[in-house]
Amino acid sequence: MSDTFFYIASPFFNATQLEIVETIKGILDNNKLPYFSPKDECMYKEGETTPEEILELNLIGLAKTDICICVTDGKDPGTMFEAGWCHAMAIPIIYVWLGGLPGQKFNLVLAASGSVVRNYEQLDRAIKEIKDVGVFIRKNWSEEKMDYE
Repeated sequence: MSDTFFYIASPFFNATQLEIVETIKGILDNNKLPYFSPKDECMYKEGETTPEEILELNLIGLAKTDICICVTDGKDPGTMFEAGWCHAMAIPIIYVWLGGLPGQKFNLVLAASGSVVRNYEQLDRAIKEIKDVGVFIRKNWSEEKMDYE
């Protein structure tokens, strides 16, 4: 799966969100895997781009995607749109849920549509497993039991 192309669906509107995106990019870089990051590929610039142009660029990136890494922290509407699009196109999704508190419930629709990691080590392990096995297997890579709402 060295040719596997990832799409990073994540908000990137503050320093914490930017750090999350950069960390995910670093994990993919360390695993020598290509990716599309809307933060780097299609930033909206008022007066220079239109929302329609940004959507089109995102859809081009999504169309090349083999696996979506979707950050649920922040519950960003654009990120959830990207996850829904991937699910509709049968593209596997790894949900990155960093901010969940112990015992907090995860959204059951998201859980049913992908796999969940709770930290960067789990994400790295998931990516390595996907590379080693050569296929995405939907599962919870978190060590803790997941409850849903």
